[in-house]
Amino acid sequence: MTQTNDEKVSRLLQQGLELYGTGDVAQAFMLWNEALELDPGNEEALDYIRDADRRTKPRGENPEAPTASLVEDARRLVHAANAEAALELLTSAPIGAPAGECLESEAMIELLRAKLFRDYQASLGHLDRIPSVSGTAGDLQGRNLPPSAGFLLSMVDGLTPLADLISVSGMDRFEAMRSIHRMHEAGILEWDQ
Repeated sequence: MTQTNDEKVSRLLQQGLELYGTGDVAQAFMLWNEALELDPGNEEALDYIRDADRRTKPRGENPEAPTASLVEDARRLVHAANAEAALELLTSAPIGAPAGECLESEAMIELLRAKLFRDYQASLGHLDRIPSVSGTAGDLQGRNLPPSAGFLLSMVDGLTPLADLISVSGMDRFEAMRSIHRMHEAGILEWDQ
């Protein structure tokens, strides 16, 4: 590289820094790239570009990773055999997603509910089983049950079959099955095999 090229590269790098300092990041990038055209592999220009690029991106964002939607995240969870977590993600998401994603999200919620309902039914077995509360009332006080689970639990009397509990609860059938399944998994409800 000749002396005039060296001076021009140095001047472009300095001007780029000044523009970057005033907030004109796009113009600074152009000057640093121009310096790279004159001196390919110039470490100073490459450092400025890398550093400026990293600082202009929001924290936590991976520039190589595409921005994933909630539906895509839910799909990943389903593929990882975690339909419960996928449903939680979609149903607890803030409102205001793009219209297309909203419709896709609603459809996926319904598919997940249908799949999980079958899973709960298979796990619980026959709904003619009669549940009872395991342990004592004192054991339950330390548990943080959602209101729907607490309501279902209040109807468990050791005489009423699961099918009747679900029917008389007035709850959505899926939510009732889900609560019973979770309480059984947590060891709160038991029944004879």
